[in-house]
Amino acid sequence: MPTEIARLQASDFEEALDVLNFSFGFQHPHNFETLLPALYQSSEEAMSWNWALRENGRIRAIVGAFPLAWQLGDATLRIAGIGGVACHPRARSQGYMQQLMAHSVATMQEEGYHLSYLGGQRQRYGYFGYEKCGIYYQLNLGSTNVRHAFGSADLGIEFRPLSRQDQTHLQGTIGLHDAQSIRGIRDPERFYDLLLSWRHRPQIAHSSDGRMIGYLVASEAGDLVTEILAVNEGEPELSIAAAWVQQHGETRFELAPWNRLLPKLAQLCEGLSVHQSGNWQIFDWETTLDALLKTRGTLGPLTDGAVVLEIADYGRILLEVSGGSARCVRTEIEPTLQTDAFTAMRLLCGPLQPSAVLALPQGAAPLEQWCPLPLFLGRQDGV
Repeated sequence: MPTEIARLQASDFEEALDVLNFSFGFQHPHNFETLLPALYQSSEEAMSWNWALRENGRIRAIVGAFPLAWQLGDATLRIAGIGGVACHPRARSQGYMQQLMAHSVATMQEEGYHLSYLGGQRQRYGYFGYEKCGIYYQLNLGSTNVRHAFGSADLGIEFRPLSRQDQTHLQGTIGLHDAQSIRGIRDPERFYDLLLSWRHRPQIAHSSDGRMIGYLVASEAGDLVTEILAVNEGEPELSIAAAWVQQHGETRFELAPWNRLLPKLAQLCEGLSVHQSGNWQIFDWETTLDALLKTRGTLGPLTDGAVVLEIADYGRILLEVSGGSARCVRTEIEPTLQTDAFTAMRLLCGPLQPSAVLALPQGAAPLEQWCPLPLFLGRQDGV
């Protein structure tokens, strides 16, 4: 039967959502329009982020390739987030998903994306060049932890749901987010919808005198916090986290390597675990690693050194730190070590130390101090 691959249009919204919801929710229906309201809208722009394979004019499979941007100090990386990978149940086992994924990856490379991100089963997406790597931390904080550190008295912090109409506090939330030197770049018009992704709920934290001192984004049950930021004055993020636990019970906090709360909460929490941040594929190794190595240098001092890594099907790159300055550039220097792209992603971006990924020659010893590089995109920016 004749098939074609094409970008979707606004007029395809209803059919596309029916295919997505039916494909993912055959047992327990999903609603992508409310699950990810910043991505699934009936506009021409939003629908163009989706590739579809049609069979006799009907949508049989969909892959979303959503443009994301990640600010790392002075650098901006273009990320394509893959999501909504779906095939109609009556069109499965015909290779449609393989065709769409291969087409999407080729298009991302042609369009100059630096890297791509997705969630999903490791081996399934490994066939298309993705590998589980990156790093983030999950810290569990309970009422007993808080009581021993803060006592039983109320911390005087009140949480109020942030509504779309509350422009004063919404602008304050945007201001706190955009003040970060490392962040997902968010369109102000889509900012609130991004906070609602995965049916999560934004909450404004108010001090006892009524001032907004921060915000967080929590799951519907309140037992998971995926985003938490606070004002600089007094750095009250730990008090905000403790107050949330006082009022909602044991909570898991997902934190980036650069989150100011991380070292504070690590001293108090009951448990801490390190996780891969997703399935990643790096297209432009030079630009991506240059930004990540420079960012790693802002999180703590780096020892001087130079390592040349040869990545199969890409070439040689020099990672170098000298006098506090870090860089990554292409080179023709003889490599210190050689590896494939999958191993290189885990070697440099974790979450394991490099020596737990590969036997390092002495010349690659600096990697053990530099890595893992901070490859992470927060859940509310994800797809």
